[in-house]
Amino acid sequence: MPPLTTNMARVQLWVSALDSLIPEYESALHSFISSPSKFRLVTSVNPTKMPPKTLYILDSSFNPPTKAHLALATSALASPAPSDEKPHRLLLLFSTFNADKAPSPASFAQRLALMRSFTEDLLANLQEAPASPVNPSEITVDIGLTKEPYYTDKSTAIMNEPGPPYPSNPKHVHLLGYDTLIRFCNPKYYPNHNPPLSALTPFFHTGHKLRVTQRPCDKNDKSSAEFGTVEEQEKYLQMLRDGEFEEAGFERAWADCIDMVKGEEGLGISSTRVRTAAKEGDWEVLGQLCTERVAACVEAMGCYGEEVSGKKIVIG
Repeated sequence: MPPLTTNMARVQLWVSALDSLIPEYESALHSFISSPSKFRLVTSVNPTKMPPKTLYILDSSFNPPTKAHLALATSALASPAPSDEKPHRLLLLFSTFNADKAPSPASFAQRLALMRSFTEDLLANLQEAPASPVNPSEITVDIGLTKEPYYTDKSTAIMNEPGPPYPSNPKHVHLLGYDTLIRFCNPKYYPNHNPPLSALTPFFHTGHKLRVTQRPCDKNDKSSAEFGTVEEQEKYLQMLRDGEFEEAGFERAWADCIDMVKGEEGLGISSTRVRTAAKEGDWEVLGQLCTERVAACVEAMGCYGEEVSGKKIVIG
């Protein structure tokens, strides 16, 4: 067996530390789910003293984190919009909506452990990137929980949480793929509002934004074809600007709060492809789809194997 490289050794040490993280995250989950809180910070990695003016929010099921998530976060931190004032901070946000049901296929505590592993990979990636404009020592990455299912309600929960978790009241910039923008602006998700997209009013009127990364077509991922070409994705944003959704309640001025950026390699990755690779034990493919520590942790924990036994979070 060849000797371990320094990086491989670091990854193996990280994987071995997971045993102590899982019980810690299970405890945090129990505490949060049984509380009246709608948002809670679980941990902060590389905390800095400077209060943020811009809070980038990467909200996902992280089931598991992939290189697509890495591309979204890295793009925002390395190439922020001119209007995104520094200091910047990143929040990885996981919703426990329906957490009283048994999670499948990875337990919520495992999910948090994978998010923590992803954070290490993200900071390492920023550190190692050639000519990177980002100093990782200036970036704090938070891992948080929410009970809210909708983006608009999640931002409200963060702002209204007693404490508050972000006293500087930073502007929220949600990091989305193009497919998520389509859902965000779909009237069917807001049946209790008339017109339905008026539900977005508190979000945009507060000054929050969306940073939407185009989803490139990937021949290995059939789901990417349904979102069209890059030109068609740009046309959708123009339709919002032109007021074609006004009847449904979307104000055309809100389109100015949506930054659309070009997608990098990896953004066509779906979590389903990753879980399939893990279930089949195809670790080479898994390593192509996930960051290093995440891939190693998925393999070590076996959370996407044939017999998945996600632990149910018991309330009370």
